[in-house]
Amino acid sequence: MRGGIGSRWLSLLVTLLGTLAGAAPSPWRAVLSEDVEAAARDFDGALALYVRDVSTGEEYAHDASTPMYLSSAIKVAVMVEVLRQVDAGMLTLDTPLIFEPEDIRDGMHPMANVPPGTPLTVATLLEYMMVHSDNAAADLLIKQVGIDNVNAGLERRGVHFGPLVSLLEDRHHVYAKLDPKGAELTPQQVHELGRKSTPATRARALSEVLGHTPAWTGGELESAFDAWYAEGTNSAPMREMGRLLEQLARCEGLSSASCERAKTLMRSCHTGQARIRAGLPGTARWAHKTGTQHRRACDVGILELQPGRPIIVAACTRGFRRVAEAELLLARIGRALTRAFTNTPVTTGGYSAPP
Repeated sequence: MRGGIGSRWLSLLVTLLGTLAGAAPSPWRAVLSEDVEAAARDFDGALALYVRDVSTGEEYAHDASTPMYLSSAIKVAVMVEVLRQVDAGMLTLDTPLIFEPEDIRDGMHPMANVPPGTPLTVATLLEYMMVHSDNAAADLLIKQVGIDNVNAGLERRGVHFGPLVSLLEDRHHVYAKLDPKGAELTPQQVHELGRKSTPATRARALSEVLGHTPAWTGGELESAFDAWYAEGTNSAPMREMGRLLEQLARCEGLSSASCERAKTLMRSCHTGQARIRAGLPGTARWAHKTGTQHRRACDVGILELQPGRPIIVAACTRGFRRVAEAELLLARIGRALTRAFTNTPVTTGGYSAPP
């Protein structure tokens, strides 16, 4: 970590000295700002965005200090801790974890077809979590490495997230906003609630499960989500998410093999094809993770529009009515990034990943 911290401070010093010397900033920031501000004005919701050119240390921020609910984007931090423990010899990629009935979650994708009692390797669970955003895989890994260790790992890195909790606990907290018994729902009950497609149908189903009359309305469930988001758990400012992503871009705190595995998993992400990816050229390399929850949507990652020039992008949205609206905005951010960075030369510094 020492080397990583030194690299970050050196990058900041280069930027500061360039400013003091009267050096003109790269033009990409002005181009990006123009496009992002226009997109944010057109969006019926709120956008938080942080962009950093790792090669130069130059950055652009739009509401990047406001904590935003991350949803499945917390899986980046989980992945980093899993790979740290692999590097430390605390587990291996071949370590088997047993998928039990209590490990059922909402948001299961490949795991929906896995019979209880099946052993799955850490490597397989990492793939399911990062490529397919499977919540059951994520919580199995969290159970193995410990959520306290995930939080402690961020603290050691100097990255300031709100406290992270498992995805099952996340759901328990939301439902407990309506009734304390919501924190006692079984994993199977949470799974079934997650299958309801609207707040109104989920609220009615929750009322039946907890024996509440009259049934809660969709609006009351929406208020429960808002109250949970306001607590700041599973949240982070985009600047802090960007800091974690930059450390990953530089392979700080991970072996070369684990760092490359992390980036490969993120480049293979299947979710969010209509988000930032939709605004990028086919030649772009976009190693990312998405997150989606009620009226919240994120897309965060490491972008290379030009080989060897990583750009950190952390974007989250809130307050929209339909996910499609957020995806259109994020696609527009992708186009803005393409316009800003295509053919923009690196003016200072340089980037090289550790050997």
